[in-house]
Amino acid sequence: MYTAPNSFPMPNSVTVRATLQSDASQSAGAGVSIVFPNNNHLAQALPVKMGTSGGNITDTSGNVCCSGTLGALISRGGVTYILSNNHVLAKSDNGTAQTSDIISQPGLVDNNCSPGATVAHFSAAAALKPANGSNGPAPSNVDAAIAQVVAGTVDTSGSILDLGAAGANSIAAAPPSSTLAVAANVLAANEGVAKSGRSSGLTCSTLQAVNVTVSVDYNSSCGGAKSFTATFSNQAIINGGSFSAGGDSGSLVVTSDTARPLGLLYGGNSTSSTANPIQDIIAAFTNASGTPAMVGGGDHGISCEPTAAVPGASQGPGAFGAISQSEQQRAIAARQKHAARLMQDPAVASVEAGASEDNPREGAVVIKLSGRTSAAIPKTLDGVRTRVVLAGAAPALTRTDLDQATGVKESHISLMAQPGIQGVGVGRSSDNPAETAIVIYVLAGQPHPSIPALLDGVRTKIVEGDRFRAFGWGKERTAAATSCRK
Repeated sequence: MYTAPNSFPMPNSVTVRATLQSDASQSAGAGVSIVFPNNNHLAQALPVKMGTSGGNITDTSGNVCCSGTLGALISRGGVTYILSNNHVLAKSDNGTAQTSDIISQPGLVDNNCSPGATVAHFSAAAALKPANGSNGPAPSNVDAAIAQVVAGTVDTSGSILDLGAAGANSIAAAPPSSTLAVAANVLAANEGVAKSGRSSGLTCSTLQAVNVTVSVDYNSSCGGAKSFTATFSNQAIINGGSFSAGGDSGSLVVTSDTARPLGLLYGGNSTSSTANPIQDIIAAFTNASGTPAMVGGGDHGISCEPTAAVPGASQGPGAFGAISQSEQQRAIAARQKHAARLMQDPAVASVEAGASEDNPREGAVVIKLSGRTSAAIPKTLDGVRTRVVLAGAAPALTRTDLDQATGVKESHISLMAQPGIQGVGVGRSSDNPAETAIVIYVLAGQPHPSIPALLDGVRTKIVEGDRFRAFGWGKERTAAATSCRK
């Protein structure tokens, strides 16, 4: 049984900054800041704010209890609801959640498996479990549920902890923007994202991929074994194993410069976090009562960088990292053959042999630029990937770029049926940040078919990690000092 450590508030005079260790294909992974003391797991005075510990008080098994994050507020037909995951509020479609179920703050894991203050009652959940009960598409394509707010118990402005302005010793709560973000536009502009959740508090990163088809494991009950695997399409995946942690499921993911809602965090692994697009969440709860709206306000920035930037993960020792001798030799041979021709372009500052950042197990011809080249740099040279080091910031991708790459991704969606592959999406290449890439999520330590450097002319980017899951990662569980069996 996984038991996640609780976070404890630090003295107000201390500022804490943590840096994410991103996936190995990133040479300068997105930074994650935990800003000021993290108190999202603590009991709040009423009315409570979102981004806090909470869950269904019947989510127990034996002396084990589970909780997640009460993410945000939505309004439909004049009624206000807490928005979180199905597996946080409705126990993963296991058939036992009732509309009378109490949703409490803090969640059971932060109150010795005892209920906290009643803040809502479970209302509805989008269907999550595959039709065959074990493995297949999630029927609603989202992991989401809503709970009707108990009058007077929740801050009806929609304020989320740590989403406001930073002061001397703390960060204010603030509502998200009421304007929704589109994940593909955020990726194209290289816009940052943020979330405030029960366990890791306020964290900031960037999108790794959009339009992702990904499979996610769910357990049978709180503390139980794996029960089913649901496949989701059109998902957003966020860089960095430290963007989220056990208990952060249900957090609202927003853009860090405008606080516009982008998605609902529900799964993750050691390298990434995955979120349902907010538009799909809204569609899932649209019915005869109306179309839900986010409870929020105007655009505003998120306090992600209160201290100097800290570099992300690096490739490791040496230009080649840990790639094999044969891969090193392939890269060296390609560099020797093509360096002189490439150097004829005045914008090419150097041509070296090194490691790919789109696939850290392969070599690359590393081409450093001082300006704009007269001709496009080839994506491969004699089958060896090229890695382009730009002179300045990466340009924005266009929606046309992303749409074309999505078409290629969809034509190769059969990759999902291959052993060792758990997700396929569209992102920005790390070998050339000016280009798109087909992002392929592979299971570390498991064999998978050979993945070419290009698919229909689009670069491929390999991200290794453990299983994406919504238990033992996204919904914290703990054991009570005494039995909490209901």
